[in-house]
Amino acid sequence: MSDQRDRINAMLNLAQHPNTPLAEAESALAMASKLMQKHGLSESDISSARNEEDNSVVVERVRVGGLYRVRRQNILYTIALLHSCAGYRTEDENDECVLVLYGRAADIFATRTLFAAADAMGARLLPRGDRSWRVAWWKGFQLGIKESLTVARKDFVSETPGSGLVLADRMKRAEHELRVNGPPLRGGYTYSDTSSGAYINGKNAGSGFGGSGRSFTAGVRGELT
Repeated sequence: MSDQRDRINAMLNLAQHPNTPLAEAESALAMASKLMQKHGLSESDISSARNEEDNSVVVERVRVGGLYRVRRQNILYTIALLHSCAGYRTEDENDECVLVLYGRAADIFATRTLFAAADAMGARLLPRGDRSWRVAWWKGFQLGIKESLTVARKDFVSETPGSGLVLADRMKRAEHELRVNGPPLRGGYTYSDTSSGAYINGKNAGSGFGGSGRSFTAGVRGELT
């Protein structure tokens, strides 16, 4: 199993290297996620091997390029919030959406890994249709992902006494760092027609996302003892 951990770490190092092309980085993240699921390894298993149990808040810039990148970046942000990370979208760079995330290294790692899996799933399931139809589908897919991970998080909290306070504290610290060191932010609102067939189709697809509560475990039990 140590060989698989080494292989996964090598792909993650490649994906997170600043000189790795976007397409290659996304492929490496997707393959790492696939191997973790195949061998039953959680993000906490890998993060402990990468010495990411540090609870200090770090900052990472995550780029999302390609078609429907705004919609896909919103999925990344949704996953980040559920993993106790705060963040904001900054100016695009080279036709890529850039999301600045604040959180523990292990939580950002879990976010990136799950997003790679969700992104690959979305690309595989995206039906044919015009652009407006597909945009609505991605919006529904985002909600389906959110609901699936929210259930997994609630299950983890209910099964692990005290973990809710730990996760809330992580989020509070991430938000504090964002307020202190980030730019002034304003909230926004976008309308989605939740009755459209495309939106419902996407939501149903996203609800089948295989994210589990294991992605919330990294370091929690250590903080509870």
